[in-house]
Order: sequence, then structure tokens, then C-alpha cells
Amino acid sequence: MESSNCGAGLLPRPTSTTAGKARSKVSIRFMSRRVVFLIALIALAVLGAAAAPWTLSGSGLSRSVAEHLKYHYGLDLEVRGRSTFAILPTPRVKFEDVNLAFPRETAKVKGGILRGELHLLPLFIGRIELKEITLSDTRIETSQEAFRSQDWAKLLVDPAAASPATRLILTSSSLTMVDVDDASLDKVNALVQWSGPGTPLSIAGSASWHGETITIEQASFRPDLLASEQLSPVSLVLSAPTGWLALTGEAQLGRDARITGDSQIHATSVRNFTRWSGIKLPLGSLVQALSIKGDVSLNRRRVTWPSVAVTLGTDQLEGTMAIRLDGERPVITGTLAAESLDLSNFFRPFSQARVASGAWSEEGIELDPVTGKDLDLRLSATTAHLGRVRVENMAASVLVRPGSIEASIGRADLHQGTLKGRLSVATREGVAEFRSQGTFDGVDMAAFLGFMGEARWITGRAQGQFLLEGTGETPAEMMRRAQGRSTITIQEGELIGLALDDALRRLEKRPLLASLNWRGGRTPFDQAQAQILVKNGVGEIADARLASPSLLTTLAGQVSLVDRTLNLKADVSAPAQNPSPSILFDVNGGWDNVTVTPDARSLIQRSGAAKPLFGPDRLPQSSLQPIVNAQ
Repeated sequence: MESSNCGAGLLPRPTSTTAGKARSKVSIRFMSRRVVFLIALIALAVLGAAAAPWTLSGSGLSRSVAEHLKYHYGLDLEVRGRSTFAILPTPRVKFEDVNLAFPRETAKVKGGILRGELHLLPLFIGRIELKEITLSDTRIETSQEAFRSQDWAKLLVDPAAASPATRLILTSSSLTMVDVDDASLDKVNALVQWSGPGTPLSIAGSASWHGETITIEQASFRPDLLASEQLSPVSLVLSAPTGWLALTGEAQLGRDARITGDSQIHATSVRNFTRWSGIKLPLGSLVQALSIKGDVSLNRRRVTWPSVAVTLGTDQLEGTMAIRLDGERPVITGTLAAESLDLSNFFRPFSQARVASGAWSEEGIELDPVTGKDLDLRLSATTAHLGRVRVENMAASVLVRPGSIEASIGRADLHQGTLKGRLSVATREGVAEFRSQGTFDGVDMAAFLGFMGEARWITGRAQGQFLLEGTGETPAEMMRRAQGRSTITIQEGELIGLALDDALRRLEKRPLLASLNWRGGRTPFDQAQAQILVKNGVGEIADARLASPSLLTTLAGQVSLVDRTLNLKADVSAPAQNPSPSILFDVNGGWDNVTVTPDARSLIQRSGAAKPLFGPDRLPQSSLQPIVNAQ
């Protein structure tokens, strides 16, 4: 007990001074918390005010931004809507319903919203400097003429152009070239970046044209070098649903403005591209996949590929190409060579001149969708397919004008022979004019017919020439008005499927047995020739004969181009020293199904027993079966 009391007695008793100090500390601690809390509230209020956009009723802010845009870019800004300003998280301004006018009215921006991010430090001295500009939901109008007249070198070299703004963003906007038909882009989204002299300006973005998206995957150049008329590296990669374009090289402004470099153009289908874009290209509706690759040079007068590789479908061509821009309209020219070349697609419009039944079409002829722009092309190929015809060592040219196509073969090897020809079709005021002409020499007829998928009914080497022309609103009318002439001579050949020598011998003994089917056999000849004169769609056989040591055959009648039929008489006779009378055959039917039938009247007249039974008026016209069916 005592020890406890002694221990307790050792503790110091609080004095009035000590208690006062404790109360002071507690009060100071409480007051500091209130001060911190108050300061935090004030800071939070300041931050909230800084972060929240302020709507400004005066025009001071818009005037300051307008002065900045005018000084650095030459742009005239008009704000017709609200103006707002915020400091955090980054200083920024926003203007609604704005109009912008570019220098010399190169372009105009109408409506939409302009947003700008500001540099912070200049704000402390009361100066507005934009570091990023965003335009959204706006309409941009420009013109080709304004772009051509703009002094871009002066604009880029202006000291005021050393702007602190490094990014321009365009979203949900539209772009219209007012002096170019069908040159409007929708849903334009783009990002333009430039850190200043010594660095490249880059562009990336996309836009909608005719309902499809076009993408600028990459575009860059050096504005400072272009402004001083020095060579600037350039690159461009542009893609669309039907293909893409890539260019890497150098560009220069000035009097001799030009772009040179390596280019690649690829179209998955030129036909689909022309349908989608509405751009008329020469023979564009007849071309599928197309690629162009090579060094390119572009100036105000022309685009030139001095060495180019062209892929047309699966065919590879090499040579030179150019697009002349200094005339009334662009002209594509070129000289190309290939090992193998298939031009069958280009003959498709001619095959469409006939309907499924084989008759000529009564539909109007329209060349404008096929011809497009101007084309002047020289082609050569080791092997070429022209529709169903195959030629070798071909040298040809193609000349296309709006509403006109002209193709010519300077020379080509055709089945051990040669071929030269020219084909032209032109339309004017709904009337088409067709003209074809050519010559051939030494052509192996059996090989030619076999390659064409026809029966080899004749052999020998053929030479001749042809000319056919006509006018009309439809293929059928053109054939009804067709005029021309054709000659052909075949040396040392054979008729296959009909032995006329045997026919003469058998008819000499038993004329009335001609109804037997005489298919098979061959008729050799020294020379076969024919001359046809065409007038109003009907070809008259002027001179046609087949001669051999054992017989002479002449042919007379008509060939109709209108309904594609034959109505001919073949007179087969023995040599002049043989007094035997001749035998007549009827050659008729459609071009795709020709029949050769002995003439019954001539056979009865040769029969001594049957002739007295028929008077002159009772002789049958023809009741015998055909001895040959051919195509």
C-alpha cells in the first residue's frame, strides 16, 4: 500500500500553463484542417471552372483566333454561332457555324464546327496560338481553276506560314469541286500533320465517293522544298474497292513543275471501275484485271511511262505508254509487245450483234459506253487470239475516239499464211457505219477450219481479199444495206466428204440411184476460186469454179447476209473432150447447216428410160436426199 502511494506521488500534476498549450495545439490543428479543406474547395472550383467550357457572348475570342488564322494562313474566319473557351485538360476553343475563306478564294468552308487546341504559354501574355485545328460537319467547296491559279510556292515560302499549328483534322465533312462534274466526296475524314520546315507533311484519311470508300493510306511531301523549287520526296498510296495506286518519287514546283518516280496501278476490274466511278476509259467496259507498273514522269502536258510493264488479264506486255494532257481531251498512247495476247474480250460487242437464234439483232448500236476517251495503241505479239482466230507474229494498232473504233493488222501469220486487215465502226446521230477490208495469202484452209471448230471440208492454200461495209441503226439494218465484194482462190486442195469423180461415174451408169447417200470420199482439184459481189445484203456469185484434170465445177446463185442463207447451184461436168452432160447439185440452207443435194430434174434428164415418162412440165424439182451436210 505504501509503495503504491509512493509511486503515485511521484507523477507530476498538470499545471494551468500545460493545459493551455494543449488546448492551443488542438485549436491550431482544427483550424489547419479547415483551411486545407477550404483551399481544396477553392482549387476544385477553379479546376472545374477551368475544365468546363465557357460560353462567351463577346467577339473578342473569335476576333483573336481570326487574326491568328489570317496572319499564319491567310484565312478569313467568320463565326455565326456560339463561341466557347476552356482551359483544362488543355486550352481549347470551339466555334459553331463558321465560314472560312482561303487565299484568293481557292476554297471555301461553309458551316460546321471549328475546334482549336491552344498553346498554353502565349495565353499568359494575351496571345492566341493554335497548335491543332479540327473542322467537323462542314462543307468545303473548291475549283480546279482556283487551284491552278494559286501561287503555291509563294504561299509555302511566306514566313507567316511558320505556324505553331502542327495538326489539321477534318471529320464528317464533304468536299466539292464546283467546276468538275461528279467530283463530290462525302464522309471526308482526314489527318494532316506538319511539324514545320525540314520535316515532311503527311496526310491520311478516307472519303466516300459513289457510295464506296476511298482511302489515302499514305501521302507525304516536303512543303519547304517545294516552295523553294527544289526536289521534294513524295509518296502516295491510294486504295479503292476496285484497285489501288502507289507512287514513290520526287516532285518540283515552278515553271517546269513535274513529278518523277516509280508507280504502280492495279485494277481488279476496269469494267467495274468504269461502272462505279462513271469515268469513261477507252474500251474500259471490255477490260477485266489491269496492272501498270514502271517509272513515271508527270508534268502539265503529259504523263509518261518510258518503260512500263502492263498486265492485261493473264497476259504480260512491255513497252512505253503516255497520256497527253495538252489537247482538247486526254489521249492515251502506247507501244506494247507480248509473247501471248488474248484480245477475245474486245470482239465481244461484234458477237452480240447476233441474238440467240442466230439472227441479226434489231437493237440499236451504242459505242459511247465502249469507246470512252481517246486511245492510240500499237500492239505486237508472238501469238494473239482475235475472237476465235489465232494469229502469230502480229503487228496491230488500235485507234479509239468517242463513238469510233478502228483496228488494223499491219501483218500477221495465219496458219502458215499471212493476213492484213482493217476494221472500223463509228456512230453518228444514232446511225452506225461499219467497214472491214483485208487480204490473206497462203492460208492452210484445213488448219484454219479445224482451229475455228468447223468441219475440215476443204484443204489447200487460200489467198484472196474482202471488202464489206454498211450503215444502219441496228445490226440487222446494217446487213440489209451491206455492200462489198470478196474473192478467194485455193490452190491444190481437196473437197472432203464428196467424191464428185465417183458421182460422175455412177451417174453415167445409173442416174436414178442418186438418191443413195454419197457421203464420204474426196475430190482433189488444182484450183478453186470464187468472186462474190454484195449489194443490199445479198451476195451474187459472179464467178466461182473448181477445176481438176477429171472435172470442172461451176457455182452460181446467191448468198444472203440478211438471213444468213445460201441458194446455190453447182454444175459438175467432165472435161471438155468428154461429151457427157453435166450434173447439177443444189447447195442451200443456213450458214451453219449447209446441204448439198443432187438436182432431180437433171438426173431424170440423164436417164434414157425415165425421161420419156415425164413431160417438160412434170419433171420434179427435187425429191432426193442430200448427199452432204456440212457446216
